[in-house]
Amino acid sequence: MKSSNAPRLLAREEWIAACHFHDITEAEVLHAVADRVRELKAKAGSVQSGHPLVLLDLDSTLYEVGPRSFEIIREWMDTEESLGHSRVRHALESLREEQVGYSMKDTFESIGLKAGTPEVDHALKVLKEFWAARFFSNQYLPYDRPYPGAAEFARRLHEAGAEIVYLTGRDAPRMGEGTVDNLVRDGFPWDKKGTHLLLKSDFNIPDLDHKKNAADYIRQHGTLVASFENEPPNLIALSELFPEAMHVFLDTVCSDHPAPVGKNLYRINGFHKLAP
Repeated sequence: MKSSNAPRLLAREEWIAACHFHDITEAEVLHAVADRVRELKAKAGSVQSGHPLVLLDLDSTLYEVGPRSFEIIREWMDTEESLGHSRVRHALESLREEQVGYSMKDTFESIGLKAGTPEVDHALKVLKEFWAARFFSNQYLPYDRPYPGAAEFARRLHEAGAEIVYLTGRDAPRMGEGTVDNLVRDGFPWDKKGTHLLLKSDFNIPDLDHKKNAADYIRQHGTLVASFENEPPNLIALSELFPEAMHVFLDTVCSDHPAPVGKNLYRINGFHKLAP
């Protein structure tokens, strides 16, 4: 029997509806983070422990990864393996990038392919395997696109004195090189003082464990001002570890992993409303 004190776990729309988000605009959230960075920087002076620090997730937070999946689906359509799935192929031929969801199942549902029939279930299985072998690799990272305003926002925070920590569930062996290449390509602060990239050392380390384990590193390098995340479990974990910071939910796409209901959170759709 579950304890009555166990936190209520919800996923996606139910989690969003149950959480408490501050009722302020996207632009107000972004400016509030920048203001906190400047205020803390002015107070900290040269004391390392007081340096303002901002955590930025990558996939579906700074970067739109739908184009990466879209390219992989297009490649699968050119394989002999796909030829035995005529109904699925017909539906995928009209797939648009904006219909690509968090998972292959989400993507199938966006074009009317519901699980439960042998053809759809088999196509989902084989395409997911084809996708997984490619999605988590340097080779396909060039297809990612930064969300409008994301790089500019990161630059503004860094110029204001923030330590920028890219805290991602990507692993170093398979995705480290491509991640750095994209940061440089897209104009994010990188390879200069006050920039950090925390990748997993091994693909099999759970993302949530990796992000929780970053707490000591964060405390050693400064004071956390804000975190930006698209995954509810990660956001809640960070909010519990650093309750004084601003924790911002990127309402883009996310997994269906359930998370406890959160309080004192912020919610934005992206960085495109960043004002001058």
